[in-house]
Amino acid sequence: MEKERQMGKTIKRLLALAIAMVMVLGMTTMTALAADSSHSITIKNTNTSISIDGKTYNAYKLFDSTHSGTAYAYYLSTNSQFYSADLVAATAPTEDSLAKVLRTYFDFTVLSGDTSKVSVTPKGTFDATAARAFADAIQPYLKNLHPDKTGTASGETCTINLDVDEAGQGYYIVTGDAAPKDPNNTETVESAVIVTNEDPSPVINPKASIPTLDKKITGVTDDGEVLDAKGKAAVAKIGSTVSYELDSIVPDLTGYKDYTFTFGDKITAGLDYVANSFKLKVGSGTAATVTPTIAADGKSFTYTIPYNTLKTYTKGDAIVLTYDCTVNSSALTTDYENNTADLEYSNNPYDNTTNKTPEKETYVIDLNLDVEKIDGTDSRKKLDGAEFKLYREVTTTTPADPEPQETSSTSKEYYKWDNNKVTWTTEANADVFTTNAQGKLTQQVRGLDAGNYFLVETKAPTGYNLLKDPVAVVITATPDKTDGVTKVTYSATYGGENATMTNGQVDLTSQTQASGKQPVATGVIQNNSGTELPSTGGMGTTIFYVVGALLVLAAAIILISRRRAQR
Repeated sequence: MEKERQMGKTIKRLLALAIAMVMVLGMTTMTALAADSSHSITIKNTNTSISIDGKTYNAYKLFDSTHSGTAYAYYLSTNSQFYSADLVAATAPTEDSLAKVLRTYFDFTVLSGDTSKVSVTPKGTFDATAARAFADAIQPYLKNLHPDKTGTASGETCTINLDVDEAGQGYYIVTGDAAPKDPNNTETVESAVIVTNEDPSPVINPKASIPTLDKKITGVTDDGEVLDAKGKAAVAKIGSTVSYELDSIVPDLTGYKDYTFTFGDKITAGLDYVANSFKLKVGSGTAATVTPTIAADGKSFTYTIPYNTLKTYTKGDAIVLTYDCTVNSSALTTDYENNTADLEYSNNPYDNTTNKTPEKETYVIDLNLDVEKIDGTDSRKKLDGAEFKLYREVTTTTPADPEPQETSSTSKEYYKWDNNKVTWTTEANADVFTTNAQGKLTQQVRGLDAGNYFLVETKAPTGYNLLKDPVAVVITATPDKTDGVTKVTYSATYGGENATMTNGQVDLTSQTQASGKQPVATGVIQNNSGTELPSTGGMGTTIFYVVGALLVLAAAIILISRRRAQR
């Protein structure tokens, strides 16, 4: 019997242990099931033109749902903040109300035997377009409601974790902001997205309603071109061709049956569009010649990419429109030659309203040369009346035939401002630049680009010696990659005498049309006064006249005395 009692106790202990193990396993299974039933909504931004970093996103659970395969049923709890008696009332709801929006897109039916919820069925065909329209319509009313869950984006991803007990199947509204990366665009993009939470971890993408636009100068057809590293400014002379580029991306066309996408561009009087230079490239395709609509005055154009063309490309594909302008004889007399562009785009898939991006501006400038004429011994004394001419050296090469080898010769071309442009002529026809009472040129040398030039003094200030050698002016441009801005560095050397440059660096992008001033390089050039020939002092030659007279008188006396003695 004792052995039977011991055996019974052992069996009881084993059963208890087994039950405990089953309970532990059960708890583990329940925990695993709970973990498996966890839900979250992820907002992931893949649009390079906007950023969601640091933005807060809100999730609102609108409807509960159940499903079997592809069959879904939706319910709205009567204690939900979205519920009101107007949803099931026989009369129409109040205009401009949340109930009005909900009843526009859904029918609500009271359930028999269950007063805690109402059945929800979509009206008509509730496709992606209708869902987007509903999201846009309900978004203004969400500000008066409280979100069920929120999340803050880190980088370009935001995860909203939903509690297990409230995750379930449901129809959610997610709202938040996305900001354009363009620092000149301060407008915030509003994104409202509806998702079905049949997937425990759905991923949605914010919709950017504002396409971005960038404009830059890509080149100037001159030797020694001077370009701002960001493409916002260039130095160009009359006759130069300046190349421009407009950059955007294929917009998100979700919900749209038509879409306006129109480039607009304006230039000032000193620029002319080059015919047949307009080329469009989308994505990895080949650039193709296009024909914009150019205004009658030739100073603006528009170019529209049709919706049927846009929709053949992938959202986010690069759009590049390029064209050329020439700098004409009206350019650069007083102000910069500006070129501005904008982009008109659709902002609502359910009407024809459009917006425009902020204008993007580039400008073409020239470089002016000035002097500061000073006394060589007193820098405070400014000298007027000095006259200069400017020339450059040109090398001409003669072919070898019939000579045994080719020959080259160097000649001088002199500067002349003719009909609002720089021309090069003979010394006799060259412009003469004169200094004023402040020692500055009465008219600066305009329109110079990078290169080597020589200022030769043709007349010195009154009382000063003429300079022996020309002043060599070398204009160069050195990009500063640290801040992305090109600084134009001026330097001058002078044949053995003292000449320096001030304002040696000019930041192109710091110059604005409002300033009304061109970048100027000012050379400080000294003149030395001539030395007065010394005076002899005293009586000068008078003494020679007196001594001569005395000698003549003495000779006469001696002659008379001798004659008397002879007598």
